[in-house]
Amino acid sequence: MYIQSRYSVKDEADIFAFLHAHPFGTIVTHDGDKPIATHVPLRFNEANGQLTTHIAKANPQWRTIEDQTVLVIFQGPDAYVSASWYGHEDVSTWNYQAVHVYGRATILNEEELVEELAGMLHEHEGEREHAVRWETLSEPVKRQMHGVVGFRIDITDIQATFKLSQNRSDTDHERIVSELEKQDKPIADVMRRHRNS
Repeated sequence: MYIQSRYSVKDEADIFAFLHAHPFGTIVTHDGDKPIATHVPLRFNEANGQLTTHIAKANPQWRTIEDQTVLVIFQGPDAYVSASWYGHEDVSTWNYQAVHVYGRATILNEEELVEELAGMLHEHEGEREHAVRWETLSEPVKRQMHGVVGFRIDITDIQATFKLSQNRSDTDHERIVSELEKQDKPIADVMRRHRNS
């Protein structure tokens, strides 16, 4: 990923927080003829440097998973930034957050897949009143796991960029945030928090 130095993110805490806050990504592999991409929920385990997920067994991409380095793309909020919001003439641009994770994948066995599915339910169901738990699912529902292939990705590299108008003056930055807030753009809050951190 091309990253301008002013927008590069190296702080692990910032990157890890982003991965936990944006658990839906795009897995990219190559089948020898062309790139293949699938959009999936992922679990990030920072303690062991791994991502885990699953895709439909009917999706041919799973057959390419173990033969190459895979790329997983995570994106946060984004927004068009109009040059009319600056205090001087310049070009319009786009603000965004993106993290690219590279790694080697291994297909999960059945026991590991159950652990992955149960963990995903626990993380996303939380403590809601009628939380769905793997342990309480009926056997017919549990058998649907045979329609998916689970895998883990041992992370070898992470690249991150948060382009949040860091190059703008305080006055321009505040004006950009204000205009984005008028449009209810979530990145406005991200910009404000990062400017003050």
